Amino acid sequence: MRIKSSILVLVSVLLLVSLCPRPAGAAPYEGYTYSYWGDAVQSPIAYLPSRAISGLEAGTGVWTAPGDLFVSAEGLLYVLDSGNGRIVVLDKEWKTLRVIEGFRNGEKKDSFNNPEGLFVTDAGRIYVADTENRRLVELDGTGAFVREIGAPEADVIGAGFEYFPRKVIVDKAGRIYVVGRGVYEGLIEFDSDGQFTGFMGTNKVQFDPVDLFWKSVSTKEQREKMVQFIPLEFNNVDVDEDGFIYTTTVDKKTFSPVKRLNPSGIDVLRVSGEIPPIGDLSRDRSAFIDIDVTGNGVYRVLDSTRGRVFTYNEDGKLLYVIGQLGSQLGTFKNPAAVESYENAIYVLDRDLGRITEFTVTQFGSMVNEANTLYSSGKHDEAAKLWREVLKLDANYEMAYVGIGKSLLRQGEYKEAMTYLKLGNDREYYSKALGKYRREYMRDYFSLYMTGIIAVLLGGYVIVRLVKRPRKEGRVQDAVS
Repeated sequence: MRIKSSILVLVSVLLLVSLCPRPAGAAPYEGYTYSYWGDAVQSPIAYLPSRAISGLEAGTGVWTAPGDLFVSAEGLLYVLDSGNGRIVVLDKEWKTLRVIEGFRNGEKKDSFNNPEGLFVTDAGRIYVADTENRRLVELDGTGAFVREIGAPEADVIGAGFEYFPRKVIVDKAGRIYVVGRGVYEGLIEFDSDGQFTGFMGTNKVQFDPVDLFWKSVSTKEQREKMVQFIPLEFNNVDVDEDGFIYTTTVDKKTFSPVKRLNPSGIDVLRVSGEIPPIGDLSRDRSAFIDIDVTGNGVYRVLDSTRGRVFTYNEDGKLLYVIGQLGSQLGTFKNPAAVESYENAIYVLDRDLGRITEFTVTQFGSMVNEANTLYSSGKHDEAAKLWREVLKLDANYEMAYVGIGKSLLRQGEYKEAMTYLKLGNDREYYSKALGKYRREYMRDYFSLYMTGIIAVLLGGYVIVRLVKRPRKEGRVQDAVS
């Protein structure tokens, strides 16, 4: 009888556990950020995997080594099925709208050859980096051929230059920017007519001091056999609504793998704090392979080392991390591209031929909204949300900084100092401390001065009282 009762209790407990809602902690990856000191700090999950789709499930056949993904302003997903040389277009419900497998180029039938990059303008024009055909192809929204743009031609381009376009973007002025394989001079820029206008945003040359020493003591023949110091090449690119171009570099040694280029090609990426946007702070550093700019200065970078997506705000502060390598829903084998649309993040897996969708959690939604308000200067409204964020994550430094800045604007300097200290924001803590000192001295200056004057007067009176008997004594001695 006791055994039966125990079994019934055990079954009831298991049934209750199975009926409980799945907690965020059951996600196939951990949420975390980095503290001011560079320590990984656990954080609630900002996005959870919600669904995934492969080529078979889309009814288009297997996607073979898909290389790029683009989400249009209408929410349409463009999948660059590189291995099959085609483009698959899905609607918001992930129903296949069309498959572009080829096009009429003049009088002949034409097709792609291992394309690696895809971009769609607001007007619906599709630009494809047709890598092995060494050209860009522009199509209209239906997939009809518009034009092709070949290799850049100019006197500044050396005779040995080989053109293999890998990624492409188009800004609102119609200028076309291309990432070329093995191109160290920067982005290849074409005007709206497809004419080459130059390179922009060249990475700085980085060198190893040891190699530099050996080169300085080597002969000419030995130096020619040694590795050349050349700039790092870009591997991906995106453009924001203001026309600033974001680039990534796959090199794990650099501390500036992300750049934000202005129209002159100068890096104007904001980095506030001690830790630049470099992904994981570990010996085996992150290798960024794609970047997605979402608005309000927020950008996401995809790391191939551990299959993670890092989201940074306009100051280069890490907001949250999702994803990792693995075999479960929400993990990847070989991530290739990342895109965002409204409250969802999409990651394309090259080896699995699959897109995974992540939807925002309550924590992620509050962080996104608070950061949007914070970026637009609405610090007081943002502070209310930051306080809600702290209820879910008491270690979230960005929330302390946001509240501290709001209090600083309100003139609550002492309280602002407390929050800014918890958020490890030394710059704004110093500002709050300076204002607090001035306010304190203004309020208590008269009191302190009154005290000082009273002390001086008291001292003077005491001195006079001490000296007077002595003086009277000397007078009496003189009279006697």
